[in-house]
Amino acid sequence: MEKPNQMQWNLGGWIGGQLGGTVWMLVAGLLSFSVDPAAAVKVIALFALANLVGVLLWRRRGGLSPYTGIQILLPVLGVFGLTAVFVLDRADIYETIQIGAAISARATYIVIVVTVAALMLMFYFQFGRRSEKKDEAT
Repeated sequence: MEKPNQMQWNLGGWIGGQLGGTVWMLVAGLLSFSVDPAAAVKVIALFALANLVGVLLWRRRGGLSPYTGIQILLPVLGVFGLTAVFVLDRADIYETIQIGAAISARATYIVIVVTVAALMLMFYFQFGRRSEKKDEAT
């Protein structure tokens, strides 16, 4: 029986979170294509690989708790995101493809690291400690 505050696998939530953390890479890659096709292809490949990891985690959900899955997915999205920003910045197009006020690559690195860490901590305090207590009881 499902408990109301228990983390559960949910296709919409999983795909939504996965795409929410990666679709910007696809957009950045497409925007970069006319300026630097090689960098664009690398960023689009990072988008595809990050989503492949998400799909593989989803397919393993029978033997993987949702908490463990999200704690794997979040840093994967972070690392691929950091790498995408690095690729675009090294090609000198990161700030060029932005609309509105540009944010530096350095500031983006900080935002990505802080966001991933905050989400991982939030999930830990909301669900992880409960999992640890359950493991200790068995």
